[in-house]
Amino acid sequence: MLMQLRIRNIALIDELTVDFTDGMNCLTGETGAGKSILIDSIQCMLGFRTSKELIRTGCESAYTEGVFFIDDPEVSSFLSEIGMEEEEDHTLILQRELSASGRNVCRINGRLAAVSTLRQLGTLLIDIHGQNENQSLAKAETHIKLLDAYGGTEIEALKHTYHIDLREFKERYRSLEKYSGDPKERERLADLYTYQIEEIEGAGLSVGEDEALNEKRAVLANSEKITEALEASRMILNGGEYGSDPSVSDQLGAVRSYLSTIAGYAGEYQELLSRIDEVSYLLEDIAADLRTCADGVTFDKNELEETQERIHTIDKLKRKYGSTIEEILQYAADTQKLLDELLAGEETVNKILKQLAERNEALHALCEDLNFTRVKAAKRLSEQVMAELESLEMNQAKFSAEILFHDEKDKNGYYNYTKEGLDTVEFLISANPGEPLKPLAKVASGGELSRIMLAIKTILADADRISTLIFDEIDTGISGKAAKSVAQKLKSISKNHQVICVTHHAQIAAAADHNIYIRKSFDGTSTHTTVEALDEEAKIREISRLLDGDAESEITAVHARELVAKFRTN
Repeated sequence: MLMQLRIRNIALIDELTVDFTDGMNCLTGETGAGKSILIDSIQCMLGFRTSKELIRTGCESAYTEGVFFIDDPEVSSFLSEIGMEEEEDHTLILQRELSASGRNVCRINGRLAAVSTLRQLGTLLIDIHGQNENQSLAKAETHIKLLDAYGGTEIEALKHTYHIDLREFKERYRSLEKYSGDPKERERLADLYTYQIEEIEGAGLSVGEDEALNEKRAVLANSEKITEALEASRMILNGGEYGSDPSVSDQLGAVRSYLSTIAGYAGEYQELLSRIDEVSYLLEDIAADLRTCADGVTFDKNELEETQERIHTIDKLKRKYGSTIEEILQYAADTQKLLDELLAGEETVNKILKQLAERNEALHALCEDLNFTRVKAAKRLSEQVMAELESLEMNQAKFSAEILFHDEKDKNGYYNYTKEGLDTVEFLISANPGEPLKPLAKVASGGELSRIMLAIKTILADADRISTLIFDEIDTGISGKAAKSVAQKLKSISKNHQVICVTHHAQIAAAADHNIYIRKSFDGTSTHTTVEALDEEAKIREISRLLDGDAESEITAVHARELVAKFRTN
C-alpha cells in the first residue's frame, strides 16, 4: 500500500507531500490543477521512462519518493533476490532523482539501485491504468497472467507441476551442454562442484541448528536483563531477598489457614482448600525453576562471539545455497549428483538424452492440459467481461481472450517452452458492431482500456495480488449512469486493494473513503500546485462543485450528502 508520496520540483509542484489511506482514495480539482501530475510523479518514482520536461522550469533536478507498507511474499522475495532485507516494520521507500542532464539516481530503502530494478519492483507494488502507453493492459504479456489468475486453483496447480518439471528439464539440458562440451569447462565445473560440496560439508550443519543458535544468542546478549527478571520474579514469590517482605507463598498460607477453619462445613469450601494446596505446590515448583533458570544464565563474551560467528557462517551459506539449512543440505546432495554425473562421461550423456526425451513429451502433455484449462477459463472470462462492460456504457463491445498453442520443435526436437507453457494469450476487442476483433492496444482508447481493466479487476478482485491500483480519469466520456457503475466497481475493488483514482465525476468522488483536492494558485510570479485532504464538510462542498459548479449551493449539498450516504450503506 502506498502510504505517502513526496514530490519536489516536478511540473507545477515545488514541494508537496500527499498522504494516502487504505480503501478508496479520490483526487479531484479544477482542470489543469495538476491531478495527473501526481500520477506522473508516481510513475517516475516507480521507474517508468520519464521525460526531462517533467522537471519544474528553472530547476536542475526533480525528486519523487514513495513510502509503502508491504505485506506480500512476492515483494519480499524480490527484495531478497536483489540482496535487500525487508524492514521489520514492513516499510519500503522508493526514491528517484531526475536531473536535467538525464542522469537518474534511484534508491530502494536508502540503497542505490538501477532504474530497471526500480521498475521491476514497481510492477509488484502498483498497477496504473490511465491515459498513456504505460497501461499494463496495453501490453499483451500481461494478458496470460490475468487469465491464469482468473482460472484460479486449477490453472495454478497445473502451472506449479509444470514449473517443477520445466526446471528439471532445463537442468538436464544444461547438464547435457556441460558434459558434451569443452573438456576445460568440465574440469572447471568439477572444481566448482567439489568446492561447493566441501564448503557445505565442512560447515557440519544440522537441521534446526540456526534456530537454536538464534535463541542462544538472544539469551547471551540479554543475560543481564533475563537474570534480573528471573530473580525479581523469584523474590516476589519468596518474599524479598532476605525473606523480610511477605511472600506469595506466605499469603497463600494465610488463605489456607482461613479456609481450613471452614472446610468441614461444606464440600465447596473443602474444594477451595484443595485448589489452594495445588496452587501452593505449583508455586513451589515455579520458585525452584526460577532459581534453576537464573543460575543457568551467565554472560560469556567468548561464547557469544562464537555463537555470532557460527550464525554468520550459516547465513553466508544461506545466501549462496538456500534460504534454510534443509535447502543447503539438499543443494549439496544435488551438486554431488551433478559431480558424479560429470565424472561419469559419455554414459551420462546418453542417460541425459533419454531423460530429456521422456520429459519433453511429459511437459508437452502438461502444456496441452494447461491449454485446455485456459481455453475453458477464457470463455468464462470473456462472457463476464462483456457483462461488466455493459454497465460501463460499452454494451456494444465484443471481448475475447484469444489463446494460441505453439507446439513447434527446435532443431534438437524439443518444444520451445516458456514459463507460461506453450500458450500465448491476447485480449481482443471490437468496440462497435460489425467491426472485427482486434488487439486491445490497437483499437481501445485510454479511457476504454481503463474501463476494460476495471471490468477485469472487478472480476479478479480476490485473486489479484498487486495491492495498489491507480485509475487516471477512468470516467472520461461516460454518463452519470455509467459513472455510478464505475464508482460501485471501484468501491468493491477497494475492499481488497488500495484504490487511487483521478476523477471529474461527483458519484466517484462520493464513493471515496479519502478525498484529496488538488489546487492551482498563482503568486504573481509563478504557478504552484497544492493538495488538501478533505474533511466531511469539505468533501460535500467538492462533490457539490462537481455536480453543478457551485460548491456553496445548499440544494446541491443535499444531493451530495445523499450520494455519500448511498455509498456508505451499500
